[in-house]
Amino acid sequence: MKRIIRKIYEALPPSSRRKVKELNDKIFPPSIEPLMYRIELFEELKKLTGKNLLNGIRILEIGPRDGLDSKRLESLSPKEFVIIDLPERSRGNEKWFSGLSCPKKYIEGNFMYMPTEEFNALGKFDLIWFTGILYHNAEQMRMLRKLYRLLNVGGYLVMESATLRASRFLRNRSVVEICYPKTYRDTGTVTHLPTKGAIKSWLKMVGFKEIQDSNCYGKYNKDILNSRYACICKKNGEDESGAYYQKSGLNPEYRFGDSI
Repeated sequence: MKRIIRKIYEALPPSSRRKVKELNDKIFPPSIEPLMYRIELFEELKKLTGKNLLNGIRILEIGPRDGLDSKRLESLSPKEFVIIDLPERSRGNEKWFSGLSCPKKYIEGNFMYMPTEEFNALGKFDLIWFTGILYHNAEQMRMLRKLYRLLNVGGYLVMESATLRASRFLRNRSVVEICYPKTYRDTGTVTHLPTKGAIKSWLKMVGFKEIQDSNCYGKYNKDILNSRYACICKKNGEDESGAYYQKSGLNPEYRFGDSI
């Protein structure tokens, strides 16, 4: 239907197209930013946490994209705001990073390949903002486990990711599509596309017991409801992850996602 409407619109003379656009903008005002679900996700976080996230927290954001989420996170008045992004993104991030007025630190590097000493030096965080990153990594459960370990007890992980684009039967199951050696849409990084169920299973395996599904796509971005997933997770215990050989009791505790 959208394709048909687009063809009809493009067939109109320029003057008519302008009038149609003006009418459309009055009925459906343009969004504040292209990915409005990010604003909705941030508002959900504030509503969920209430006064728990007002002042004096440490925040970690991985892969800040355009800095718009960073600006929102800055409004929480953090004690320290740490941002990690890939080397090739540094030049673009310089345009907005200097404008953050809170105590901040920028780390250039790949979070998954940080040296152990550098990873441990990060310390603990009360909030980790992690959107649009998971599906670009082949070791997704290990990545979630690393994030879990960086959270203080009572801290929150805000996670958002693309998911498996397949039949409804597969989307409703805990499965992962492996796109290799031909990566998804010929990208350089997307080799694994998990379903919502798979992501939630990983989150539980690495230790999260309190996982709240987000409704951030419902108001402005309904077209991606079946291809992305967002949630807010709370770390309730010091370490509640699962372990290999747990049922046999004959081996040491090999925590999910902690292998080197």
